[in-house]
Amino acid sequence: MARRLPQFVELRITGVDADGRGLGEIDGRPIRVKNALPGERVRARLLRRRRGEWWGETDAVLVASPARHPAPCPLFPRCGGCAVQQLEGAAQLAAKQARLLELLDASGVEVGRLRPPVAGPSYHYRTKARLGVRLVGDAPLIGFREHLSNRVARMDDCLVLAPRLGRLIEPLKALVSGLSVRDAVPQIELAAGDEGCALVVRHLRPLVAGDVDALRRFALRFGVALLTQAGGPETAALLAAPAGRTQRLGYAIPAFGLYLNFHPSDFTQVNLALNRRLVADVVQSLGSPTGMTADLFCGIGNFSLPLARRGHRVLGLEGDGGCIDRAKDNAALNGLGGRCEFSVADLYKAPALPPRLGAVLVDPPRSGLGSALVEALNGRTDRLAYVSCNPATFARDARHFVDLGFNLAEAAVYDLFPHTAHIETFGLFER
Repeated sequence: MARRLPQFVELRITGVDADGRGLGEIDGRPIRVKNALPGERVRARLLRRRRGEWWGETDAVLVASPARHPAPCPLFPRCGGCAVQQLEGAAQLAAKQARLLELLDASGVEVGRLRPPVAGPSYHYRTKARLGVRLVGDAPLIGFREHLSNRVARMDDCLVLAPRLGRLIEPLKALVSGLSVRDAVPQIELAAGDEGCALVVRHLRPLVAGDVDALRRFALRFGVALLTQAGGPETAALLAAPAGRTQRLGYAIPAFGLYLNFHPSDFTQVNLALNRRLVADVVQSLGSPTGMTADLFCGIGNFSLPLARRGHRVLGLEGDGGCIDRAKDNAALNGLGGRCEFSVADLYKAPALPPRLGAVLVDPPRSGLGSALVEALNGRTDRLAYVSCNPATFARDARHFVDLGFNLAEAAVYDLFPHTAHIETFGLFER
């Protein structure tokens, strides 16, 4: 096959990869195609070759899958913010559950009880996003990156962003176009809590006085906290906020009578509505407290504080010192300081843990737990709840726990990111 790109080929789609792309092959070479479903025959526009594989997108569907339906967003599939809008919601959920089961089966792990997948709002659910900024002439584009490209999608709103964030896209274009550093603003992070929004404007050159004034006026006009970031995440600093507001945002978990504050750059679940359901289900699964409960990768206390509200004594460990500060503050704010102990710990180096724990909750990043932490948990508990954002590492770690004498008693998929290939999994392990 010639290497000049783009080029077009016809192929049959035989599977799907972890990012929601259709899988096929031509001339013996694997091809990954966005907006293609198993069983379809498509004409694909090839855009990139990497490590012997071709990557592209569907130019035309020649034979369609019965599961295909019209994408609701006119920017799909060009925009990289969504991967599977060509599937309606129930089919998306079924595909995600099937992917989880496929990975568990490959690891030799059986599920005692597979709960029905849990859905929440399909649109306007996303309360955090990192949007790219790119100049076309003197006019900035602000949006998600395009598929397999550094180009920025030409957006003026977004179906998955919370409305109060989507409404800021057009005003932000006008703001950036008037900055002296408009060609040195690569991204803007947006975050929203139950009340209020915050923006983090990344800039690669120093701001001049006129830039600072323009950013402050924007913050006051639109009622948002505005932070600037000249370097790494640690350089994010508050520039302006409406009267009586700070850079902190917050969200409630009403079933537990809790309110949690967070910094715009902290890790939090972007789907606050479904996060509340996930928290309630995880806490219920751990049952009545028996001894201390460890919450590993505890973040700002998203699970720790609901557990404490239900009577657990909680040891929360996390590698991010800023999140630990927020967790301590949130415990005090909610009157739970006496039931929680939070500390910074490197959880990939076998952290010091009590010899015996009533229960353990883990909510690691995409890399999963790692062998050192799995071994550190061996013999310390008979009940472990695992919240995962990567089914591949969840399946890998599940195999390790089964080898240590646990059963995967139950599992469920939570659709925290509709229209994407992201799979959030909850699993309960019992010895």
